Amino acid sequence: MEILFWAGLETESQREYRSTNSSVAPLVVMVERLLPSDDPVAEEVLEWTIKRDAEDITQLMEWLVGTTARKDRGVLINRALDLMEEINHALRRLDELR
Repeated sequence: MEILFWAGLETESQREYRSTNSSVAPLVVMVERLLPSDDPVAEEVLEWTIKRDAEDITQLMEWLVGTTARKDRGVLINRALDLMEEINHALRRLDELR
């Protein structure tokens, strides 16, 4: 299983470098990892967890804007903080794997 890293800006379909010169087409740059991950399945799960938690935090913040009850706001903020802690843990584990 080959694992690749992309460098540059991320778009929906690909990540790319964009030049400040508008006449130059975007350059797609791909950098291959030198060593495979110690556990590629765990790495994939951690990446998914980070993405999913970030989406959940976004949803919680949208709900936060729409509520006026102090207790509800506290519950939403605490859940978002829990998810951020989970993201931090996943990032630390990814660092260990890479």
